[in-house]
Amino acid sequence: MWKFKVSKFKNTTPHLPKKEFWISDLTIANLMQSCGNHIKASCTLMAFNGPSAGGGSVSVLPLDSAGRQAKTMPLVQAHADFVSDMDFSPFNDNLLATGSFDCTVKLWDIPDGGLTESIHDPVLCLPAEGRRIENVLWHPSADNILTVSSGTHVKIWDVSQPRELYALDDHEDQVLSMSWKGDGSLLVTSAKDRKIRIFDPRAGSKTEEVEGHANARDSRVVWLGDSMNIASTGFSSNRDRQVILRDIRKMSEHLHVSDIDNATGTLMPLFDPDTNMLFLAGKGDRNLKFVEVQDKAPYLTEGTADTVEQIKGAAMIPKRAVDVMIGEVSRILILSQSAVVPVPYIVPRKSYTEFHADLFPDTNGGQAAMTAEEWCAGENKLVEKISLDPSKRKDKVAKKETVPPPKPELVVKPVEPVVTEVKQPPAEPVPEPKPDEPKVVKSEMKIELKRSSVSTPEASKPAVQPEKPPAKPSAPAQPRKASVKPFKGVRLSKFRYLKGTPAHKSQHIENIRNSSTTVPGESDAFHANKEVCAVPLRGAGGLIAICELNKPGRLPDAGLPVLQHGNTVMDFMFDPFNNRKLAVATIDAKICIWTIPVEGLTETLTEPTQCLYGHREKIYFIRYHPLAENVLVSGSYDMTIRLWNLETNQEMMCIDVPEHMFCLAWSGDGKKFATVSSDKTVRIYEPRVTTLPIQEGPGPAGHRGARVCWACQDKYLAVSGFNTQNTRIVSLYDTSDLAAGPLNIVDYETTPSILVMNYDEGSSTIFLTGRGDSVVHALEVSEDEPHLFQLSDYRPEGRHQALAFLPKSEINVREVEFAKALRFTGATVEPVSFTVPRVKPQFFQDDLFPDTRVTWEPCLTAEEWFRGEDRVPRTISLRPPDMEPLSKSKPEAPKPKKFESYNATTYKTDEQKKEELLTAMGSKLEDKQGVPLPQDLAEGVEDDEWDD
Repeated sequence: MWKFKVSKFKNTTPHLPKKEFWISDLTIANLMQSCGNHIKASCTLMAFNGPSAGGGSVSVLPLDSAGRQAKTMPLVQAHADFVSDMDFSPFNDNLLATGSFDCTVKLWDIPDGGLTESIHDPVLCLPAEGRRIENVLWHPSADNILTVSSGTHVKIWDVSQPRELYALDDHEDQVLSMSWKGDGSLLVTSAKDRKIRIFDPRAGSKTEEVEGHANARDSRVVWLGDSMNIASTGFSSNRDRQVILRDIRKMSEHLHVSDIDNATGTLMPLFDPDTNMLFLAGKGDRNLKFVEVQDKAPYLTEGTADTVEQIKGAAMIPKRAVDVMIGEVSRILILSQSAVVPVPYIVPRKSYTEFHADLFPDTNGGQAAMTAEEWCAGENKLVEKISLDPSKRKDKVAKKETVPPPKPELVVKPVEPVVTEVKQPPAEPVPEPKPDEPKVVKSEMKIELKRSSVSTPEASKPAVQPEKPPAKPSAPAQPRKASVKPFKGVRLSKFRYLKGTPAHKSQHIENIRNSSTTVPGESDAFHANKEVCAVPLRGAGGLIAICELNKPGRLPDAGLPVLQHGNTVMDFMFDPFNNRKLAVATIDAKICIWTIPVEGLTETLTEPTQCLYGHREKIYFIRYHPLAENVLVSGSYDMTIRLWNLETNQEMMCIDVPEHMFCLAWSGDGKKFATVSSDKTVRIYEPRVTTLPIQEGPGPAGHRGARVCWACQDKYLAVSGFNTQNTRIVSLYDTSDLAAGPLNIVDYETTPSILVMNYDEGSSTIFLTGRGDSVVHALEVSEDEPHLFQLSDYRPEGRHQALAFLPKSEINVREVEFAKALRFTGATVEPVSFTVPRVKPQFFQDDLFPDTRVTWEPCLTAEEWFRGEDRVPRTISLRPPDMEPLSKSKPEAPKPKKFESYNATTYKTDEQKKEELLTAMGSKLEDKQGVPLPQDLAEGVEDDEWDD
C-alpha cells in the first residue's frame, strides 16, 4: 500500500511575491566561478556577495528586509579578493564565516539588526592556506567547529582556541563541496576527480570512496539529515544534469538516478530534513525545482517547479524562521542580478487560524548539542528539538532582550603578530568593540559572541563556559584612568558638504585608445597641468600621449602622435614651473626629459631633450622639487635616492636606503622629504644636512604599497596604505615625533588598489582615490583632535584610473570652486570642479580662500638650493577686484512677512511699544498720588463691640 500513500507536502506550492516585497536595487558583485552558493541566511540575517572592485565585500541585511535598498549600504569589507563562500553559525545568528580567493577564512560578529556602518576588522582570522578557499561549513551539532576546504585539502578547526583539529588530505583533485551528517559524526565530500568520499574525521580515516557522476563538471553533495542517505548533483556522460541518491551502506549502488535537464549551470541542492524536500536551484536557471525524498521506491517524487528571476545563488532559511501561521514549510532566498527574491513554499489548507502540527514536526533548536571538546572526545549527539507551535515556544526575541542569556567567551590564540593588551580588573567585564572601532586579533583577546536570537528554552545555559581571570593573592591593579578632556563642542568643517561636478561633455577629451593599465603601483599613472595632460599607452616602446586641454573633443582612432621611449615607462611627472617639460623614468634605469612643442605634438618624438644616467636598476618614482627650479629626485631598485641638477645634467647627491621604497614626497618648504618603505617604516630625510634619516616611525602594516604627503604647513604627515587585514587606511603622524606612531587612523574599503593622495593646501583637504575606484574620498586635516575629519565623498558615474589636480590659479572663486581636477577614466579626460555650497555666492568667500602660495613660480635656482639657500614663496589673494569680501558685506534687512499687513504711518517697533507702555503706567501712578486708599475710607466698629 506504500505507493498509494499521499504525502501531505505533495501540493506544496511556491508563492513568488510581488516585486515590492523583493529586496531590490542591490549592487551585486561580479560573481566569479566558485563552489559557493553566494548567499546564506540565519534566523535573523542574510548575507550575500556585495559590490566591490575585487568582490571582497559582503552585504548583510535583516531577514525581513523588503523594498528598494540604498545604493550606499554598509558592507562587511571582508577580504582582498573574491568571497567564494560564507556560512552563518547554526547556534549564533550573528556569527558569519567567510572564505575567499585570498586564501584566508575570517569570522565576523554582525550587530543585531544588521549593519549600520561598514565593518573591516574580523573577530578572528585563521592562518592563510596555500590555495584559495572553496567552502566554509559549520558543524551541525557541536559548537565552534568550522570546516574549510582549500584545493585538495579539508581542515576542521576549533575556532574557540583557535586550533586545527583534523586535516583530510585524501583527495586527488579540488574539493567541490562537503556536507555533514545530522549528528556530526561523518563528513561527505565531492571532488573534481569525480569521486565522492565519506570521512570519519575523528578516526582519521576515509570510510567510503565511490565514483560520483560520469562527467567531470562541477558536482555537489548533501547529506539527507540524520539518515543513511546522501544526494549528489552533477552531470551524466550525456551532459545531462542529474540527481543521484545513495545509501552509504551500499555506496556502489544507486538508490535512484533522476535526469533533470540538459542545462549547463551547477545544481545547488538544499535539503529540509523536517519535510524531506530537496530543492534544486541551478546557477543561471530561471526555474526553482524541488523533489520529495522518500524512504522507499520511487525514492524521489517531483514537486512543483516555479519560474523566478535568473538564479545567481540560493539559500534556505532555518526552519525556526518560517511563518508557520500561513502554512509556510520552507523559504528559499534567490539571489538574482540586482535583487534577493524570497520564495516561500506554502501547503494549502482551508484555514490558517490554528497551528497545523502535522506540517511542522519538532525541529532543531538553536542550542548546540555538545561542545567542541565533547565532539573531539568521540561523542555524537543530535541537536535538541523544539516545537514550532507559537503557543509553546519560549524563544521570543522580546524575552531575550529582557533577560539575556550569559554570553560565553572564546579565548583566541595569536594568528597575527602579538599586540600588548591592557588587562582590566577581574570585577569589570571586557567590553565588546564597537563596529566602527578597529579590532586587532590579540594574543589573549576575549571575544564575546552573541547566541542565537531564536534559541531553545535552555538557551540560558552556554555551551562553552566563560573563562574567568585567575585570582591573585595581592590586590588587583587599578585600571589606568583616562584623562578627561573638556568638551569643546562639535566641530563643523566649512568643507564638510563639498560637491564634485563634472564639466560639460564639450570640455571632455574622448576616444583615448589603448591606455595602459600596467603602470607600476608606485606611479600615479596620470599627470596634468593647466595646459596639457600625459596618458601612458599600451604597446612596445613605452608610449605616452600628450593631450592639449584647450583642444577638447574626440581624438583620432589612429595616428595619434606620442612620446616613444624604447622601454617600459615606470613613472612620469610634469615640471611644476614649465608646463611643456615632462620627466619620464623607464625600466632601463634612464630618466628622459622631454620638451613638448607649444603647438602640441604633430608627430611621434623619439629623442628626448636630455637624459640622466646613474641608477643601476629600474626606477620606480621621480619627483620635482616644489620650490627650486630644475631639481629632480629619483628612487630606484638599486636601493638609492639620487638628486639631480637638470641645469647641468649632473647627479648631485646619492642616498642609500635600507629597503625598497613605495613613494617619496617633498615637504612644503622644500627642505625635507618623506618616504614609506616595504619594511613598514616612515622616514624623513633632510638631504642637504645628512644622508641618514632624521626621523623614523612605524608605517602601515600591509605590503601592497603606500603613499605619503605633508599637511598643515608640514606639521603632519599623512600616509595611505594597508593594514594586516588588507583594508585601505590613512594614518596621520606628527612630523616632530614619528616614533610615537600615528595620531589617528581612518580606514576605508578592502580593495587592492592604493589610495593616491592629493593635498589641497588652501582648504587643508586630502583627496583620495585609487585605480579602478568609483568614488573620491576626502579628509580634512586639522590641528584639532582627532586631526582627521571625513568630508563628503564624490561619486561620479563609472570608474576611473586617476585624478590630477590643477594649481590654485585655475580655480573659479566666483563659483565657490576651491579645487579643480582632471579625471582620467581610461578612455576620457573629464574636468571636475569641487565647490562648497554658500548662501551668498556673489561675495568673495574670504573664509574659504586665504592667501595662497604661488607654487607655479620657482623661488630659487637649482644651484642656490644645493648651496643651502632657502626662500619662502610669495602669496597672492584669489579675490577678483570686482568682488566684495563676505566678511565686509552688510547684513541684510529683515524681509517683510508674507501675510502680515504693514502701514508705514502706524507701524511701531517693539522698542516703541515698550516705551509707550511704560509711559502709560507711569502716568497712572502719578494720577493716584495723594488719593486715599479704599481701606483707609472704610469705617470700622468700636472696640467695645468686640467683647460681645
